[in-house]
Amino acid sequence: MDIYKSSEITVHKLNELRQEHKNIQILDVREDSERDHAAVKGTIHIKLTEIAERHKELDKNKNIFVMCHTGTRSQAVVKWLKTNGYEYSVNVLGGIDAWAALIDRDIRRY
Repeated sequence: MDIYKSSEITVHKLNELRQEHKNIQILDVREDSERDHAAVKGTIHIKLTEIAERHKELDKNKNIFVMCHTGTRSQAVVKWLKTNGYEYSVNVLGGIDAWAALIDRDIRRY
């Protein structure tokens, strides 16, 4: 997959990329309790509070599509990742709430 250059992506566009390229990094930065309610299959789970110590689990040479509940925490994580050399980090607009509403209605909204 070519590198996605924008710093934000819609859930529709991310879903297209995911269907075309199965091996993409989607990072879920929500808390465990949130993930227990709703999760997108195949995502990498590193809580916001653990990013500083676990970021090396991510591949800097690929896009990292960052998702939280609605897009606020993920935006902060994208900013932190970019500052720390992960230039291909991308915020998922609307987060898992938008994903559940628009892409996968089997995912429970909260």
